[in-house]
Order: sequence, then C-alpha cells, then structure tokens
Amino acid sequence: MLLNYITWDVSPFIYEGEHFAIGWYGTLWVLGLIGLLATLLLTFKHDKVPIQYAYITFMVTLVCVIFFGHLFQGLFYEWYYAPNDPIHFLGTDWHYRNYYFEHPWKFLDFAHGGFASHGLILGVIVCGICMEKWLKWRRWFFIDRIMLGVLLIGVSVRIGNMINNEICGVETTVPWGFVFGNSAYVLHPTQLYELMSYLLAMGLGFWLYAKKEGGKYRGLITAVMITTIMLLRIAIEYIKQPQMQIEYNWSLYMGQWLSIPFAIWAIWWLFRAIEIGENQSFLLPVQPSIKGKRKSKVR
Repeated sequence: MLLNYITWDVSPFIYEGEHFAIGWYGTLWVLGLIGLLATLLLTFKHDKVPIQYAYITFMVTLVCVIFFGHLFQGLFYEWYYAPNDPIHFLGTDWHYRNYYFEHPWKFLDFAHGGFASHGLILGVIVCGICMEKWLKWRRWFFIDRIMLGVLLIGVSVRIGNMINNEICGVETTVPWGFVFGNSAYVLHPTQLYELMSYLLAMGLGFWLYAKKEGGKYRGLITAVMITTIMLLRIAIEYIKQPQMQIEYNWSLYMGQWLSIPFAIWAIWWLFRAIEIGENQSFLLPVQPSIKGKRKSKVR
C-alpha cells in the first residue's frame, strides 16, 4: 500500500518536569552553534591559521548573527492586524502595527521572538567586515568560512520548526505531505524543503572549498551559497503559508521580498569574484595582528 501522507506528532520538549523543561528548539540551536564552531576550527586548522582566531571569529559571529537575526525578525515579521486601532498616516488609516516599533526596548530581549534567516546571513557579512577591521585580514577569508558553518544553525532551526509545527506549507496531495500534530490537513513540509536547500548550499560550498580554486576567488563560496539559498527560498515561499496576516494582500510574501535583493547581490558578486580572478594570497593574505599594524587594500 502506498503512503498517502506522513503523520508528524513530536513533543517540543526533550524533558518536561514540574519545574523544569528542556525544549528541542533551544537544544538544536546550541547544536547548530557547536557545528559552527567545529567548522571554524577545522577550516582554520586546514588553512594553517592560529586556532585562537577561530574562537575569536566564533564569538564575533555569535554576537552578529543573534543581533541581526533578531532585528530582522522584529522589523519584518512582527506585524499584526489592528482593525479597531489604526495608525493615521498621510491621511489614511494603517491597520497594521509592529510590536517592536511600539516597544523598541524589546529588540534587546533575545529570549523572546524568533530569528530571521536573512538577518543571520547579514550578520555573517557584518562579522567579516568587523574581523577585517580588527585582525587586518581580508573579509572574505572569514565570510566564506563562517558561511560554511552558519548554515548548520539554519538546519538545526528548521528541524526545530518542524518539531514545533511552525512555518508549514499549504495543503497538498503529494505522498510526502505531512499531517502536523492534530491537524486535519496534509501540508507541504516547507521546513524540510528549506532544510534541504541549506544542505545543498553547504555541499556546494564545501566542494568549492575542497577544490582550493574556489577559496582563491574572494567571496565565490559565499556567493554560490547565498544564490542557492535565496533562489530556492523564493520558490519555496509559493507553497508556504503566510506568516503574517498582512501577507495575504501581497503579490509576494515577506520571505520573497527579502530574498530578492540578497539573490541579486549574490549573483552579481559571483560574476564579480570570477572577474577579479584568483588571488594567491587570499588564504593567508596578511600576517594577522590583533594590534592591526598592517592593512590590506584589497578586499
């Protein structure tokens, strides 16, 4: 007998006691961070870089991805419908409000709210720029290697979304459709689709890194990975349920609007990296120095 759908009913808690509970989502976040650190340690060791710089890069990355991931979630995904309490703007009534605009101090409350994947990627780029300013290495050395590991956080988060029955797709008749929890509908497992897009991007990134030629082109690894993720994200959004009520009136969902500029930039940089050509000094561009006595003009 052929399978018509997959029943998915997993508890969001690993352990749930009377006064203490351990959730899958937070645990998976930690596992993703461990994967990021392990990737940095392995790549820095492979490139014969002092291992202490991997730990420094990890700490700066942690701050940047959490800050920008949370910031993007608040700015773009926390809109709610307020039909009886509109905002009057330019002579019209705006019936949608943003929780974080009304409570800006809540941006610093990282224990509540989610983390947008687009913000995580921007955080990686900002981290690379910060590391360049601090250690006087070219930014793409850091960005390429962080990108190889940061998607492990994305993979972990999407598994957490599946366990929490979040970010589900629309109804479907495909045999791999999921019935989440007590739902009566068979839905596309869009969390799984995005997870596979991350794994594909990671596979391409590690393949380029292993070939060595890819590592000589500044930002080529990052450009290929972001292009892959964003183009697939745009496609997946068409079969994903809107995450906010405001999106029902839009021709494109928020995830698509955010993915389009990232995809355009990544495609442009992909060709730009190839045009610039190989840079033999890219892997070890300038002798690192915390005090920053030397500075490279080539980015």
